[in-house]
Amino acid sequence: MIIPLKKCTKKGDPYQRRTEIEDILSELDTLAYDQLVARLTCPNTPVPFEILIYYLRHSEIRFSQQHLQPVFTTFYNRVESALYRALAPAHFAHTASICDEIMDKLFEMIAHERNSQSDNMYYWEVNFNHALSNFRTDVLKIIGPARKTDPLINYHPLMREDEEGTVLHPEVEAAAERFFNPNPSLLDDESFRLCLMEAINTLPEDEKRVVGLFLQGMQIESLNPEVMTIAKALACTDRTVRNRLSRAHELLRTQLQKEGYDEI
Repeated sequence: MIIPLKKCTKKGDPYQRRTEIEDILSELDTLAYDQLVARLTCPNTPVPFEILIYYLRHSEIRFSQQHLQPVFTTFYNRVESALYRALAPAHFAHTASICDEIMDKLFEMIAHERNSQSDNMYYWEVNFNHALSNFRTDVLKIIGPARKTDPLINYHPLMREDEEGTVLHPEVEAAAERFFNPNPSLLDDESFRLCLMEAINTLPEDEKRVVGLFLQGMQIESLNPEVMTIAKALACTDRTVRNRLSRAHELLRTQLQKEGYDEI
């Protein structure tokens, strides 16, 4: 039995899958699991994305892990390929990390959908390409340029005033030395430290959060479930944290080099 869409438009009309999608779902509904997976993952006659998301987001479809994994892999590879083609030339320098960011968020949505049966991804079955396009735009807005007025988001100030002027907290200085290796001696320069803080404040929101927590000495990940990590604090994967740190490092280096710090 095909699982119906339950949501309605603003006009009160129920959302409908395209006739093509309904016909394919009816055909696939008659297959045994092994045959179904073979059809969903066939590279020669790929099914529409709406079909794949139907089988991935509905936990009521009792796929075993053995059957679910190849469908996830097929979906991942096809969406990743579509994202690489869709990203504008302005993003080419960070295409891999941006794709990782989008894919991580998309799979988090699918996992939440399967675990909670919240039915928030219904529109992906109606028009997958449009849903992905909107989703991609939303993610790019998050990791795109931040407003200059955005404050540094962190749980403690990174700098303090003392008799010698503005200085970094010791744990921040140690982390910054790792971050700017192999030339940590720049941190002895007060004007550099001020430029660094100003540059951090210009980072996109996600990168700014990651750098702030990293400079406070918070770990990216930990085998100890009791330890708070950056990944836990920001509700993302450790790979996403590393991608954001990498992007932040490149952005900060570019900004600081404009200020005359060519040694970075």
